[in-house]
Amino acid sequence: MSSTSSNKQPLLVDRPLIDTVRVTTQIVGSSTSNTLFVQGGQAPSILVDMDATQSEDNNSGGVVDAIIITRNDAYRAAEYTLDLTTSGNAVSLVSGQIVSITTTGAMNTGVASGVGAYTYTGATTITGKLGALNYSGGLASGFLYQGVGYGNQPAVTFAFYLVRGTTTPIPASGDYRLMFSKTVAANTASVDCADVMPSLAYPMPAAGNTTGLGTTAPLRNKGIYLERGDRIYVGVFADGPNISGYTPGAHVIAQGGFF
Repeated sequence: MSSTSSNKQPLLVDRPLIDTVRVTTQIVGSSTSNTLFVQGGQAPSILVDMDATQSEDNNSGGVVDAIIITRNDAYRAAEYTLDLTTSGNAVSLVSGQIVSITTTGAMNTGVASGVGAYTYTGATTITGKLGALNYSGGLASGFLYQGVGYGNQPAVTFAFYLVRGTTTPIPASGDYRLMFSKTVAANTASVDCADVMPSLAYPMPAAGNTTGLGTTAPLRNKGIYLERGDRIYVGVFADGPNISGYTPGAHVIAQGGFF
């Protein structure tokens, strides 16, 4: 349907919108000041550009109704765990499989560098009992010690901002206007931002969970209306282990449509 159509309820989009950006060291805010406001010298990444240069003839604005954050780092889960209960279990390992040692006290005749994850690197299949294998590194048919922290992904918070009327926003001028933030919990690969996005102005034309709504309160979609000239920026909140950003990186994906 054309963007010139009238009496659209809800509003319909003319063209689909999908944008994505990889965020790594684009930090925002200050954990010392406990603020998500963009500080001087910081530069979050552009996620959506709704014609900030005012150069497109067929852009009347749009809507973003879905934002997904997905970590770029992934870790293979351990196939076996060595502890006091499993020490005598028989195993057969092929190259690439992982053994997680939770206590060195579970070793009997075997050798290990300490607790942590060990990846088997041998070219041939190895068989034996979990507590009797040689896990020390440097062997031609041995194990690679991955350490205690292998597979641990810290919680990381992403902040989203609206910028209007400029292609060169300046933090000190308040150009970056905070809309919401979303935390990717520790050891969680991907999250949906629908729960923290603002409600759109029109009711949902569908049934849904009405828990907590008043007797006449309508269900509403979540999303962000964008005027022509608006931009959405995103950055990593500089706190804890992410003080310099989230080094492994995460892709932020926005979907919606143009009017």
